[in-house]
Amino acid sequence: MTKAVLLSIRPRFAEAILNGSKTYELRRRFPKLEPGTTVYLYSSSPDMAIVGSFVTAEIRHADKRTIWRQLRNYLGLDEEEFNDYLDNRTHAVGIKTTQVRRFRTSVRLSEIRDSMKVEAPQSFRYLPIASETWLEQRLDKDEREVLADLPRSQSLFAFACCSVETAEQLQAV
Repeated sequence: MTKAVLLSIRPRFAEAILNGSKTYELRRRFPKLEPGTTVYLYSSSPDMAIVGSFVTAEIRHADKRTIWRQLRNYLGLDEEEFNDYLDNRTHAVGIKTTQVRRFRTSVRLSEIRDSMKVEAPQSFRYLPIASETWLEQRLDKDEREVLADLPRSQSLFAFACCSVETAEQLQAV
């Protein structure tokens, strides 16, 4: 089993991943990731919270020109930003996102420190199993609360769909 990763990302790019307009995350430092790794998105200042997650589908290591040529339409940034970010580096990694989840309630920095017992990363951090377990239990509790607020027939349907967003949409009906 691959360890989960807490990835620090600017709020603009976290939102782009969560809304589906950015499907590859660009990195200049190469975390050891395999397809199937859960990546939690720590949205940096001013949010300073874990706002969602994704599962890695593919990891592309290549020279930066190849990464730009192959992935430019999926990175959520223009060529100038790409070059500024990679600066004088020759290689980069593109991480394909799948199974993207937006958390109903963000996990604030104080919770990350106090309950998960980790510091927010500058770039990325491998999560201890206990921290990931705590985080998933907290997220499961949030999802159960959404389902509990729905009429029984709608909560059963939302549970079958396994989507908090579906449950919230049903609640609006």
